[in-house]
Amino acid sequence: MNQVPQPGIGELPSLRQLNRATLIALGAAAVILVTTVLPAEYGVDPTGVGRLLGLTEMGKVKRAEAASHAVPATPVAAAPAASPAPALKAGERVEVKLTLAPNEGREVKATMKAGGEFDYRWATDGAEVRFELHGEPAGAASDDYTSYEKGSSAGASGKFRAPFDGTHGWYWKNRTDQPVTITVTATGDFEKFAALP
Repeated sequence: MNQVPQPGIGELPSLRQLNRATLIALGAAAVILVTTVLPAEYGVDPTGVGRLLGLTEMGKVKRAEAASHAVPATPVAAAPAASPAPALKAGERVEVKLTLAPNEGREVKATMKAGGEFDYRWATDGAEVRFELHGEPAGAASDDYTSYEKGSSAGASGKFRAPFDGTHGWYWKNRTDQPVTITVTATGDFEKFAALP
């Protein structure tokens, strides 16, 4: 068996060398925190490096996902009572407009049969909001839903096809400190298209 020689007192690092190594390690950790961890995890990018590396958008999407699944302990603001949606004719264009207070979330849903389709367009009055396009089967429990798309945006458009009978639509959350107005229009095969209270 080989014995490892023990270093002599002159070979050990001095207190000054240890302090210097500690300061270098702390500095490196701070640079990594500011340039990669904050943008990738929280969407906060004080230096702009996270944007160049594509990490800031990843952090914003993570926060949007976390916010869409968070259940507030108390309601932020009382929503106005929703009036019953009028009966729709096939192919009728419907427009819904709602204003979200800071940190408020709301939904607009279409009641559809499996295979039904609609064309949609939604846009804010400027600011990006967190969104999730999702659906719930008819008669499902409150936590039984299918997510189709989520992220942060100031608008989107396209065509949606219902994979099952139920309600399908968007949840938006305003993460800014100003009110945001969202206008959504849809044309297609749905029984009802309205904001939820």
